[in-house]
Amino acid sequence: MDHGRPTRRALLATGLALATAGCTDGGAQSPPTPGGGPSSGPSSGPSTPPTTPGWSDLQVSGGLARPGQAGYDPSTLLYNPRFSPAPQAIARCRTADDVAACVRYAGRTGTGLRLRAGGHSYGGWSAGDGLVADLTGMDAVELADDGRSARIGAGARLVDVYTALGARGVAIGAGSCPTVGFSGLTLGGGVGVLARSFGLTCDQVRSIDVVTADGTSRTVDAGNDPDLFWALRGGGGGIAAVTSWTVAVRPAPEVTVFFLRWDLSQGADVLGAWQRWSAQAPRELWSTCKLLVNPADGDRVQVSGAWTGSAALDLSGLLAGLPKPAATSRRALGYTDAMLYEAGCSGLDAQACTARALDAQHRQPFAATSSMLGAQLPQAGLDAALAAVRTISAPEGTVEAGMSFDALGGAVTDVAPDATAFPWRTALATVQHTATWTGTRTPEPFDAVVAGTRRALEPWTGTAAYVNYADAGLPDRAAACWGENRARLRQVAAAVDPDRVFAFPGSVTA
Repeated sequence: MDHGRPTRRALLATGLALATAGCTDGGAQSPPTPGGGPSSGPSSGPSTPPTTPGWSDLQVSGGLARPGQAGYDPSTLLYNPRFSPAPQAIARCRTADDVAACVRYAGRTGTGLRLRAGGHSYGGWSAGDGLVADLTGMDAVELADDGRSARIGAGARLVDVYTALGARGVAIGAGSCPTVGFSGLTLGGGVGVLARSFGLTCDQVRSIDVVTADGTSRTVDAGNDPDLFWALRGGGGGIAAVTSWTVAVRPAPEVTVFFLRWDLSQGADVLGAWQRWSAQAPRELWSTCKLLVNPADGDRVQVSGAWTGSAALDLSGLLAGLPKPAATSRRALGYTDAMLYEAGCSGLDAQACTARALDAQHRQPFAATSSMLGAQLPQAGLDAALAAVRTISAPEGTVEAGMSFDALGGAVTDVAPDATAFPWRTALATVQHTATWTGTRTPEPFDAVVAGTRRALEPWTGTAAYVNYADAGLPDRAAACWGENRARLRQVAAAVDPDRVFAFPGSVTA
């Protein structure tokens, strides 16, 4: 029986869109203070002695907006409304030359530079108190004549990428949150609903057009500046400004999407069955398991996913030994419709999907952090995960909170851990810890919730984290996000950006 899909409000809160997509942007430079103005903490940015900014010296084709001028609306820059950036200027970039002008200006004046695509940086690092280079005008998606690759502008959002490629009968594997910027997702690696069959989004990249810290435009690939090409696939932002991506595409698959729900009391049993099943599943099967508390709609454990195989979807390996789900759903869809379904936008076109995702009802403040599940949890770990979620003391205003285990494996493991900057190739799953709330509230109680559920898993997950689920509170973020790849990543960043024009607190150079 089809009991339908959870509401988009619930999807955003639970992290189904957030976690499966890596609902985040990587490229940015320094964070505004949560719920307030610019950060008063240690700064990161150009080390060149600054000169007095003369904004008339900066010319971009989309125009420059400063406080009090038409087009200056910083409230639209960041997806997460817990942050309130107040940049000195917003540059609407339409071309690589515009981006180069912003980079040269920042380097010359010492002005902090932020690169904004979708604005989903969990740390608020897509905007700050200096210059924001808004790349959303650079959103073209062009399929090559041979139909085997596509060029994607740095400001393209996922929903626009999916619909443009799907209309031509081809596909790419990426995330599900519709308004996430393709660039931020890919810079951090790119976990998504087709990761087990397509690989990470960064694995599908063939070349990258960039502007380096000296203001020079260049194309990097495996044969041209291979170190920078390596670093921009999983290294996060803070090394160079991407202006476009060339990615491999493949024929668009048919997708069967599914959803199952149980009461949260069954959480340890369902999570245990899921981790055993997902580890052995064919690579055409991606899935996620979530343990959630929801004061309004009830606490639950749910499993959902996507199947792209030629045979019928078989869930018997998961369901054997489990109680009957309280709700189930299964639908066979074309590629584009499946991606819109995962985005909570069934029946909508790209424009309507974007508008819905960005309206006040669906753009709710949230806190998040992450873990990496390297191996299956023992019973003690399963019990600890359930206990951590069930004992959440939900602060006033909580919409939903909990853990989301998102499967890796399959094609993700075809690439060696040191072949790109993304190091966690052998992990069983990413784990996203989220808490979403309503209204204007102090974020600290919600940060404490996600820190607590993360801490509960540390005996089994250690301190490893996924860079796109940015958490400024991690004590050694570089080690957590890049592991043994961090030394090389730092070397590349130092060589390409010696004056730290692109540096920000969440980058490897922080």
